[in-house]
Parts: sequence; structure tokens; C-alpha cells
Amino acid sequence: MRHWRKKREALDLEAELRANRPEARRELVHRLEARVRDSRRSRAGSFRVAFAGALAAGVLAALASVGGLGYAAQTTGSAVDKATRVVQSKGVLVVKKSPARDQYGPKKKAKKKAKARKKAKGRRFARPPFTG
Repeated sequence: MRHWRKKREALDLEAELRANRPEARRELVHRLEARVRDSRRSRAGSFRVAFAGALAAGVLAALASVGGLGYAAQTTGSAVDKATRVVQSKGVLVVKKSPARDQYGPKKKAKKKAKARKKAKGRRFARPPFTG
């Protein structure tokens, strides 16, 4: 790699060509720059606005022809209604009786029996039920 760099520095043709290339007068460069800026602003801005307007008109015409505007308005209204229902807070709903509460809730009878088993001295505990 170093050997290649040494050859590059010795020949360095690119730097020599760049240093000796002809340059345009500043006046010419400024005139060209001003002409490009003026033409670019007026044409590009008006074309973009016209294109956006034509595209919007085409979409509205297509939706109106198949009844899509009424469907879109109805869907938007129902979405707003659902969103307001979700956002409104009605308080916390506590369920007194449910299968989950029955299964995972505190078991008062089972705790009393377990305490009675622990207190009994000399009595062996029963095997757990077969689950498999």
C-alpha cells in the first residue's frame, strides 16, 4: 500500500491538471446562477401546486362516483364515537363473583384445614392427589 502511495505522489497527475484547468469569469458564473434560480422557482412551484390540485380533484371525483365519500364520512363518524367511548372514564369495575376469583382467590377453608394438619403431632400427612 505504501508503495502505491509513493507512486501516486510522484506522478500526481490529477492535482496538476486541477491546478492548471481554466476557470470561467465570475460575472458569467453569477449570471448563469441567477438565471437558473429564477427559472427553477417559478416553474417548479407552480407545477407542484397544479399537480397536487389535479391529484386531489381526481381522487375526489373517483370517490364521489362510487359513493366513497359518504362511506368515508360515516366511518369517520363511527371512529370518533368509539374513540370517545374509550377515552371516557367510568370508574373501576370490580367483579365480585367470577371463575378467576373462585380459582385464585383466598381459600379460607383450605387454610384452616392446613393449619389443623400442621398442629396435629405424630400424624402423617396424606399424599397429594394424582394429577398425571
